[in-house]
Amino acid sequence: MIMENCNRLQKTATLISILFLAVLISPFNLYFDNEFGSKVSHLTYNQGISILEKGVNNTDLMIINAGKYNGDNDKVKLQAALDDVPEEGAIVLIDSRVWVAAGLKAKSNTIILGMNGTFLKRPENNTEPFITFVNASNFAILNLTFEGGDIENAYGIMIINCQNFIVQNNTFYNLKESSIKVTLTVDGYSCNFAVINNSFFNCQNVPIHVFGIPSRRAIRNFLISNNTVINGTKNGKIGVAFSANGIIDNNKIIDCEHGIATRNISNITITNNHLVNITNYGIYLGTQIGDYGTDDVKIEKNIIYNAKIGICRYYGSYPLTKINVINNQFIKNRELDILADFPGLFINNTITEAAKLKIKDPTAIFKETKTIFGQLVLPGDFNNDLRINIKDVALVATCFGSREGSANWNEKADIISDGKIDMKDLSYVAKNFGLTAVG
Repeated sequence: MIMENCNRLQKTATLISILFLAVLISPFNLYFDNEFGSKVSHLTYNQGISILEKGVNNTDLMIINAGKYNGDNDKVKLQAALDDVPEEGAIVLIDSRVWVAAGLKAKSNTIILGMNGTFLKRPENNTEPFITFVNASNFAILNLTFEGGDIENAYGIMIINCQNFIVQNNTFYNLKESSIKVTLTVDGYSCNFAVINNSFFNCQNVPIHVFGIPSRRAIRNFLISNNTVINGTKNGKIGVAFSANGIIDNNKIIDCEHGIATRNISNITITNNHLVNITNYGIYLGTQIGDYGTDDVKIEKNIIYNAKIGICRYYGSYPLTKINVINNQFIKNRELDILADFPGLFINNTITEAAKLKIKDPTAIFKETKTIFGQLVLPGDFNNDLRINIKDVALVATCFGSREGSANWNEKADIISDGKIDMKDLSYVAKNFGLTAVG
């Protein structure tokens, strides 16, 4: 029955490869900086297609049926099938049953394809990743279910120094470490990949983890889309660090500790994600020592509901530049919808109420903010006339120099929310003087 469907599977795998490149390459320009070449060059769609012509995008790929192999245990059988992939590539078909195996090593030009009902179950007391790719290219992991068994220090799929790959339509249960981790060595790089339409249940410690090296952006050109993460109560989140040129799109993160966590990233778009019932932070933009900071991030059209804080920096003091937060819904987050502790441009966002917005960075700019009831919110407008004018400047001036408990203290004038009214508050009003709320 399986072999009768070989031609169909070959066409399906090839189509997946083509679609992968179409989705990955078309939304944005792929490029390598001078770290990988003497001249910046752009990768076109057609060039991307040609990359895989010799590998996974080959209609003549052989089918290797792992179920035909003999061995003392499932790991031996599966590894033998993976080892038999020739240089020109192959589809390793894993048939529908429970396979008890981990510690599998795969190589370039390999499509690992499961059938409906293909389960990989971790052996007892085994902490090796289920599958590892190192220094590989042109591969895919498709349609597998992984049962982690809640074993400590055990990863799911480990990908190191790889390019041109896709991880799609897989399901992960009960992993204590990252289910999918894309990383690199000190002098390596990982690029041109997609993590699409995977599901994670009871998976902890960053189920989708893209983690580079400080001060480099050697992980780049990626798409993380249409994934679902549920019940990641211990550091469950999508995490991206020290990476560039990526899209995080249309993911659902529910009942997790965090939503989307970033650290020192460049040219990243976070859009159309639904983050619901988050213990701590919905979206955060951390920075750390040893890296120049975060730049050029677009956060658009996301829904963040019932987090502790909808969006914030969270940690670090290194620069954040060109951060645009546009057309998002921050609804009924428990402490704050928006903690503007970074210099972002906030446009046309919806929040629960004005009290759920707090400014810590005086360079944050707000335009067209409104509540769920349609009320306009304009930070720095103290008399609610929907404009920042001389009346607002006068109020700050009257309270200038006061602190909480002072006779002339007025909490409204403490725009920067640091318990004192000083030049930060006055300069915020002055900088936004003349601004009018627009519905």
